Amino acid sequence: MKIIRAGIQRPAVIILALTSFLLLSASQAFAQDNSRASVQKGDDYTISHDLNAETIAFEAVNPRTQVAGRMTVTITGAVRGNRLWDGQSAVGSHLQGEQQATFSFVPYYPYSPSYSATVRLLQVAGDTTDDSIFLAFGLRATGSDGSVQWFMLREVVTATEDGAQIAFQQLRLPEKLITQPELPCGTRID
Repeated sequence: MKIIRAGIQRPAVIILALTSFLLLSASQAFAQDNSRASVQKGDDYTISHDLNAETIAFEAVNPRTQVAGRMTVTITGAVRGNRLWDGQSAVGSHLQGEQQATFSFVPYYPYSPSYSATVRLLQVAGDTTDDSIFLAFGLRATGSDGSVQWFMLREVVTATEDGAQIAFQQLRLPEKLITQPELPCGTRID
């Protein structure tokens, strides 16, 4: 019986050693893939969303006259990001975006001027635990009657399973934009 037992033990030890090696290798690879330092590998992003003249519309109000209207944003660019891991599960995202956008405000009251502006570079980036980052900025728009009007807007970028979702909303116009009309379009307000 000892001869049979020794013959069975050797293959069992070899199989056990091979299995242990494979499990150890797999666990090390898993730990590396989930570390913050290795989330991004070259140009491989876990979140990617390209914008090609995507249109986003929302309700807005002319801050000076309080006339309601519709703000339409046509945006081109890209949002890239990575899921951040704590070693076991997602704990948020790092998102960054570069876009070019045109804005058009058309009032519902037909005798009020409409306004438009172009922002050549909107950049938004940051780490987030709720998968959303935002950028608040002042938008200096030119009216159809030649007047100038500031709008305070917020861009919200949210990571989704399909890439990213982008939304805009109007904020209350700060005094800084009323008292300093010479500020350039795209001024960041913190």
